[in-house]
Amino acid sequence: MKHTACPNCSHTDIYEFHELKNAPTQSLVTIKDYQEAINIPRKNINLGFCQNCGFIFNTTFDTSIDYYTKGYEDQQGFSPTFKKFISEITERVLNRYDIHNKDVIEIGCGKGDFISLVCELGNNRGIGIDPAFVPGRTKPNPNLSFISEFYSEKHGALPADCICCRHTLEHIHGTNEFLKTIRNSIGDRKDVILFFEIPDITRILKIQAFWDIFYEHCTYMSPLSLGNLFRANRFEVLDMYVEYDSQYLFIEAKPVDEISTKKHPLELSIPEMKDLIEEFKSKIGVTLDSWTKRLTEFKEKGLKTVVWGGGSKSVGFLTNFDHIGAIDHIVDINPHMLGNYIPGIGKQYASPEFLKEYKPDVVIIMNGVYKREIGDMLNNMGLNPEIIPL
Repeated sequence: MKHTACPNCSHTDIYEFHELKNAPTQSLVTIKDYQEAINIPRKNINLGFCQNCGFIFNTTFDTSIDYYTKGYEDQQGFSPTFKKFISEITERVLNRYDIHNKDVIEIGCGKGDFISLVCELGNNRGIGIDPAFVPGRTKPNPNLSFISEFYSEKHGALPADCICCRHTLEHIHGTNEFLKTIRNSIGDRKDVILFFEIPDITRILKIQAFWDIFYEHCTYMSPLSLGNLFRANRFEVLDMYVEYDSQYLFIEAKPVDEISTKKHPLELSIPEMKDLIEEFKSKIGVTLDSWTKRLTEFKEKGLKTVVWGGGSKSVGFLTNFDHIGAIDHIVDINPHMLGNYIPGIGKQYASPEFLKEYKPDVVIIMNGVYKREIGDMLNNMGLNPEIIPL
């Protein structure tokens, strides 16, 4: 399967610049059986850069696979660090646009954590829409309901002063069709605020963050490509910014009648994005070789090495290095991960308490934002391993 046209703008001037072979096609799905986990299909990832709009996407992404209706585990709210971050961001947006006592829709609501927070902090009425929503994972709230479906134009009949979409767009191949659906569902209402959050490909390119490249992410947005996508679908960009150690890109927008020409200072030019891509190409091999050498040394020295942080990042990391055999255990604080096996890798998630007995020599943290939080947990368990944050 080869996508020769850009899903953002339909142009065919695509520059392919990176290939990752044999990546597991799923990373968030929960799997209780070892054999089922290692039998997850593997496919190549081929990143292509649209030289018209700046969009980066997997040109060989298989759109026929059911990625999300079978259930997946993506909750981050068990971390105090994350809860503080998302609460502050949410308060800021609610106050900026006076989203209080309003109607809010979240597309791709997951287990409902964020839409619950929006309702709680702003005394809002909320509807979460997600085909894989699992009842019973949020606190009961009479002002909150959920629809287990994919978002479509029919949901335009629902009341909405604000439409949120966090960490969903990167999983959608047909980005332009998705934004067009949202714009058509809004219709003539011009006072609806859109609030999206996605990973920022700019950071991935700058620091060669290979662990953030995995199969379920078929879409990799920068401020340039995100701004172009929203403008093409008759949204005006109100603001864009990056947060969480520059990992997450946020956009705030509103519907307009004509295509907006308003650009944001964060947006790089096509040549500037191309320069970042060339820098990534020149350095990614060295980065991967360095990690191969490092992990091989850990194994040869008999060091007990664990990865802290499950989900997609661990899959992205281990896809490159699992063959070395240096890492036997993956730790995560999310209790719903425990007992599950990592798709395509086959290692079983363990709780932090497991480390008391295991006594690791090295802990590789999949997200460096949590270094202090994890360091404190290790210290409280009487452990003092080498900590390597990504």
